[in-house]
Amino acid sequence: MQKTEFSKENSMALKGIAIVMMMFHHLFRKASLFKGYKVSFFPLNQEFVVEMSLMFKICVSIFVFITGYGLVISLRKLNAKYSWDKKTICKWTINRLIKTLSGFWIIAVLAYIICQIINGMTAKVFFKDGIIYGIFQMIINLLGLSNLFGLDNFNSTWWYMSIAVLFIISVPIFVKLFKKYGYAPILIVVVIIPRILGWNYVDNSYIAFLLPLLLGIISAENNLIVKIANIKIFKNTYLSKIIKFIVETIIIIALYYLYTKLPQKSFWEVRYGIIPICIICYLYEFFIDLPIIKIILKFLGKHSMNIFLIHTFIRAYYLKDFIYSLGNFLKIAMVLLLISLVISIILELLKKIIKYDKLINKLQNVIDKIIDKLYDNKIAQ
Repeated sequence: MQKTEFSKENSMALKGIAIVMMMFHHLFRKASLFKGYKVSFFPLNQEFVVEMSLMFKICVSIFVFITGYGLVISLRKLNAKYSWDKKTICKWTINRLIKTLSGFWIIAVLAYIICQIINGMTAKVFFKDGIIYGIFQMIINLLGLSNLFGLDNFNSTWWYMSIAVLFIISVPIFVKLFKKYGYAPILIVVVIIPRILGWNYVDNSYIAFLLPLLLGIISAENNLIVKIANIKIFKNTYLSKIIKFIVETIIIIALYYLYTKLPQKSFWEVRYGIIPICIICYLYEFFIDLPIIKIILKFLGKHSMNIFLIHTFIRAYYLKDFIYSLGNFLKIAMVLLLISLVISIILELLKKIIKYDKLINKLQNVIDKIIDKLYDNKIAQ
């Protein structure tokens, strides 16, 4: 069957896969994480699971690719030729930032309150250097910028919020650059400039995951992921799919071994850019539309941001002994995912009760009016 689009449902299903990958990555990427616990890796072995979990860092690349793809689709709705005035793009950028950060805000505020009640964690993180500096750190954290400014993050995995903010701001810029100079020159510059300037590779940074963002933009502009899925080797559709599945499965296995051998600090574009995009194409073509699996993945994808923001409190801060005491590595990952999912479902119910989304919409409307006034006054002058 021919693919027609990379839909919102497809992106949700991919997010579902990515969040499962994240569970394994955060639980088993190195042996020190479960040292002292009796963890069974049956029917696999510890070395393979650790290696596989380390590779599952590509979950970040999957989220980033989807971000780039989705933001371009949103920009195209403003203007098919990407021609915007300053007021329009300013409103778009701020609204996208609010939309992204609003899901973070409610979890962050609840976490500050609950963690302070449990063990005084909020005060320990933010207020060890005084009240004023603590409030400043808390505000920066709520803006998702703690990692960017090198400040204490309330939750170690919330570093992603900083690059999420930067990606939203930079996507319109890259869209314009691609339109003016073409894809190849920009991609070459992105790969070469850090090396010319001698920038040291920093894990969890904007630069480390810039390539999957750009590939998401390019894919959205050219419907690339769909075109790749629709490539036919033979005239017979079914025979073509079978051969493609066999060949691409072999390629994915080869890429897994390539990922494990390539030095991260020298080949981050391959590890976090090229390899993840190949895996995304493979999952899109052969996996995410399977019956039942698609429904489960979409459901997980819908809750993926909440799960990402919540799970570290369970895994590392408060229920670590319980999680790792469950025995088998599959059971450990699935229980962590299930607990995080249940909390996410409860959180979404709370948001409906307090009409949180309506409050966010009102905030967006107020900011839109402020921007309108600012630009209208500027024109009047």
